[in-house]
Amino acid sequence: MAGLVFAGPALAAPRTVCGSGCAFSSIQTAIEESSPGATITIAAGTYLENVVVTKPVTLKGSGPGTIIEPAVANPVCGPGSLCEGAASNIILVQADNVTISGMKLEGDNPKLTSGVIRNGKEIDARNGIITNHLLGTYNNLTVSKVTVADVYLRGIYASSGGTFDFTHDAVENVEGSEESIAIFDFEGAGVVSHDTVTKANDAISANWSKGTQFLDNKISDSGSGIHTDNNGGSGGTADLIQGNKISACPVNGYGIFVFAPYVSATVSDNTVSGCAVGLAAFGSQVSGQGPTFLGNKVDGTGASSSEPGGTYGAYLTTDLLGYGYGDLNATLSGNTIEHFGTGMFVTQTNPSPEQPAGGQATVNASNNTIQSDTAGAAGEPGTVVNAQNNWWGCAAGPTGAGKCESVTGTVAYTPWLTTKP
Repeated sequence: MAGLVFAGPALAAPRTVCGSGCAFSSIQTAIEESSPGATITIAAGTYLENVVVTKPVTLKGSGPGTIIEPAVANPVCGPGSLCEGAASNIILVQADNVTISGMKLEGDNPKLTSGVIRNGKEIDARNGIITNHLLGTYNNLTVSKVTVADVYLRGIYASSGGTFDFTHDAVENVEGSEESIAIFDFEGAGVVSHDTVTKANDAISANWSKGTQFLDNKISDSGSGIHTDNNGGSGGTADLIQGNKISACPVNGYGIFVFAPYVSATVSDNTVSGCAVGLAAFGSQVSGQGPTFLGNKVDGTGASSSEPGGTYGAYLTTDLLGYGYGDLNATLSGNTIEHFGTGMFVTQTNPSPEQPAGGQATVNASNNTIQSDTAGAAGEPGTVVNAQNNWWGCAAGPTGAGKCESVTGTVAYTPWLTTKP
């Protein structure tokens, strides 16, 4: 049974939640009775609610013992993440300056029946925390030290194009459909840092970001680790993906990729292991724009692929996956790529009567360590691959015998490094 909620008089601070003797028995009532800017401290207990935050307040839990479960089961509805207001959201945010901290949002309410089973859990909630983009744009959403588990579509979602800060959170079991994402930003700008994601179809991503930083997150057992799509297409600045650790992807899983950018994101100092594709870049929307990969370590040991080409340390292409083709511009420096089928693969679609708009792939790669792969690098016809001054596994370079990597196609590799960088 939930503890009681106390919002207190308008000028009292802090507002508190206690086990008994308080004025309110629900979080929702406490929000409604509080003044803007109030802090509502929620005691340990299980609260069966679909909370709607309609004013700037802080919801401060007492740690993992503060649990909110949905009161309504409706994980599968449509269209859209909010299903025109019909979705079961554990916390729906429709105000600026909202902070949520120190609690667990559990999408499986044992008292409800949905019939949707994922990883042994019956999923009742469609979303964990989501902003109400149907009503407007909401800024300054902070989510800190919150665990979201067992939801269908979105774990933590800044969906309205506002600003946000998601830090030290944990999201697990968000695998309702192919569109499920654990932590997501749409058209916003903010920081996703020191978060942990496990068992997600798509772990952490942004679409049409105006400037998102993905910093020091830890991801495992997820179909893709981190990606940014259409960055800068709605304005703003380039995204930064830095210091993240991604491991144990399922079959055909991706570590980090940049898709259809309008500006040039930086991907630096990340570690990816056990993913079929370590790093990837897809054609840009603006010629000359494209990602820079700096100082990343990608290891294909344990990766599994059902694709004919096998596994890739860096997969670089003009293909926009059903949205046509765009020029690819990618820079790789100081990365370590090892234990893949192909260390670096560059491909493009060349113009033809069937596909008049092809796309030019241009890659500049230097001071990288590419070793212990079945093949070192390959450039398909028409691509420009400037891959001088890399370490190919031995001092003799790609033409050498023994442990040196092979290089084929359009890859220009002379001169190469004779010592490991």
